[in-house]
Amino acid sequence: MNIPEQIGNYTLDREIGSGASSQVWLAHHTKIPEHKVAVKVLMSQDREAIRRFQREAGIAARLRHPNIVQLYDYGYTQPFFYTLLEHIAGGSLRQLIEKQGRIPLDSALKIFRQIATALDYAHSLGVVHRDVSPGNILIEQGSERALLTDFGIARENGQEITISNAIMGTPGFLSPEHIQGSRAVTHSSDLFSLGVVLYHMLSAQMPWDEYPGLSENPGFSPPMPLRQRGGENLPGEVDRVLLTMLAIDPTRRFPSARAAVDELDRIFTRHRMTTQIVLGTIPVVAPSPGTIQASGVAPNDIETTLGPSLIRDPIDRAHRRAEDLRNPMLITSLLDTWASQHRLHRKLIGRLSRLHKVSSANVYFYHLHLLYEQRSPAEDDEEPDHQAQPFALTPEIDRWKIDLPAVTDFTEHPGDRVTLPGTTRIVSCRPCDGRGLTPCPHCHGKQRILVSRQVSAPPASASAATAAATFQDESVGGIRSGGGKSRSSTAQVDEPPTSAPPPPAPRTEQVLVPCPECEGRGGITCARCEGVGRLVQRKAFRWHRETDLLRTQDDRLALDEDWLQRTCKAEVIYTERQAGGFRPEWSAISTLAPTLAQAQQRTDADTRIVLSELTISFIPVTDILFDLGKPGDDGLYKLTIYGFENIIPADWRFLNWERVITISLVTFFTLASAIMAYFAFFYGR
Repeated sequence: MNIPEQIGNYTLDREIGSGASSQVWLAHHTKIPEHKVAVKVLMSQDREAIRRFQREAGIAARLRHPNIVQLYDYGYTQPFFYTLLEHIAGGSLRQLIEKQGRIPLDSALKIFRQIATALDYAHSLGVVHRDVSPGNILIEQGSERALLTDFGIARENGQEITISNAIMGTPGFLSPEHIQGSRAVTHSSDLFSLGVVLYHMLSAQMPWDEYPGLSENPGFSPPMPLRQRGGENLPGEVDRVLLTMLAIDPTRRFPSARAAVDELDRIFTRHRMTTQIVLGTIPVVAPSPGTIQASGVAPNDIETTLGPSLIRDPIDRAHRRAEDLRNPMLITSLLDTWASQHRLHRKLIGRLSRLHKVSSANVYFYHLHLLYEQRSPAEDDEEPDHQAQPFALTPEIDRWKIDLPAVTDFTEHPGDRVTLPGTTRIVSCRPCDGRGLTPCPHCHGKQRILVSRQVSAPPASASAATAAATFQDESVGGIRSGGGKSRSSTAQVDEPPTSAPPPPAPRTEQVLVPCPECEGRGGITCARCEGVGRLVQRKAFRWHRETDLLRTQDDRLALDEDWLQRTCKAEVIYTERQAGGFRPEWSAISTLAPTLAQAQQRTDADTRIVLSELTISFIPVTDILFDLGKPGDDGLYKLTIYGFENIIPADWRFLNWERVITISLVTFFTLASAIMAYFAFFYGR
């Protein structure tokens, strides 16, 4: 289709851009040639394309901001729908990067601030751009004014979405929500895309080697550090800001574009500015002349590595505290207040001090909670094959692939014994060789055993007994007559009867009898197979879970960590769990790495970490280096201000020795006088 030479009151001069379904022409007013506009002409006649074009015009008409391209008019000239837009003399940011490569830092930050302001304004009206990319950012020639344009796929709150599953936007600048579908895209998605734009300006490259979110690379990962993309001269804290903007979880990103701008401003202000202290006319509050090296919170692994996952409020308060303590007057006030709280300290130390250096840092404390699970090597479980039932053929499963009770928290579990699927088989009983019987342990399979039993002696005969009695009568020398009287003239003497001889001793003999244990069969039922002769054999393992807690902290010389944690409140800024080991970014924290290695030492083929939780808290500290301005005293003193409470511990170096000696002497003489008075009273009488 041929585009007419004139649309409305504007004559088309030349095409200056094109998109998937539209062309953009430079035009001038037919009566006022100096008045230039951009005419966007919809080339498609598709109903959905027309609907989106009308919606874009409606959204753009609501937006009035110096960094958003202004809409002048909307109309229809058969067969084309068109919009009249503010003409920006210059080009797109994409063209500028293609032409010159990396954008200078000052220019990049200036562009970033302007587009951030435009996005926050649009978001305040409930408008989500959904396609923030260098191609949709215009740079005005001469003024370097940056403007956001092309609200073609923008969406307003409450607006009906006709194609919910479509992925719309510029590849490489899509957020993870874009991949989930149009309904998932929010204002936080625009912040993600703006973070990619910032990265692209500073490096002229993308944060990843391959564009995420596409079919060949659907996953998202943290961006590569800028120093690997040629940004060696940039502060490392810029990576922390980018990590936050490009966080995969939208809730971990900055709440607004302005918050990201403020964080960058703090970083570059801290790295560029040195505080100059000029001697004033009020020596009471102004420190002595000279240059103070004053810096904010020192760069650290925590903010660089875990930036997107940190709780921002304590971190931001620590940065504000560090900025406040760069003020020499505040340091002076703190020192004076501290000195006045200690009776024996010198007074007005703050007013006497000459500051040389103020530096702040965060002391981090790490708690690593661990849940270990142990699964013993598989062992054979056997039972008699009474039922003789067939078993389904299933593949054997590794013990670490068996589902156990779900891990939901750090609760220890005594465990149980679990059978491995796919390991069931029928085997012959080894103790009985499959016969169901084992030799009787009593008769050893001979059915009979030897037993000992007693045999009694035979009784004596009657004649032998009579003879024995006669022999006994004769032995006493008397034979009775018929009259019953003895012939002997001597008196008859009664003798006791002689005792019978003892019975013969019993004797024993060995005889064979049937074995009582096996009832003469020679075998007993096998205890292992219970007489079946077959065993059902399965492999099984035991498991249990136990917990451990490891603690560590940043190492600062001459720091009493126990005192610090008792005195100052540690702010928790990070708590994350990981199933099955550790999160990859944890190992990038140099202080934590030895603790992770210690935790891994307990793992082996039978023991694994099934759940870990890392909690990080911190206490801000500020070191001040100063002298007391005394003639001949070239010594430098160092004090540390701890916590958000700004606590300074007592220090003997600042004792007022004159006062100490005076109090000591007064105390001594008072005691001496009291003792002398005591002796004088009791012994002087």
